[in-house]
Amino acid sequence: IEEVEALVAPQFRKQQITVEKVLAPELPLLEIDIDRLKQVLLNLLMNAFQAMAGSGRIRMETRWRKDGNRVEITVEDNGCGIARDQIDKIFDPFFTTKKPGEGTGLGLSVSYGIVHEHGGDIRAESEPGQWTRFTIGLPVEPERSETDDA
Repeated sequence: IEEVEALVAPQFRKQQITVEKVLAPELPLLEIDIDRLKQVLLNLLMNAFQAMAGSGRIRMETRWRKDGNRVEITVEDNGCGIARDQIDKIFDPFFTTKKPGEGTGLGLSVSYGIVHEHGGDIRAESEPGQWTRFTIGLPVEPERSETDDA
């Protein structure tokens, strides 16, 4: 999260977009392809950036849901939101709410695939005209016992 945020920070600052990070101090280790997860986070941040007309706020948050043995990553923005009749389609390949030439409709579809390859899930919520929130849930691998190595 820190690396992806640092990558986009200069561009975001120019547009007066602030990124607030609320990162849980202690998260369990996850078995993930870090580069692929960075791709998902970068896509969500760039979508949030494009959803804002000029200035805005993006909040990235992590938490460990011990009851479900999963780590959640949330990316929320105060951009234009997603219309209610479109939110169920946003993970479909080639579906886009952007103008022609501005997007392929593959970013969220690819992100969905990456998250599911990791045994996780991704969901979107939105209030049109106010905000959008994406929540990624990734399973925590059960701790291996010493007998597993035998």
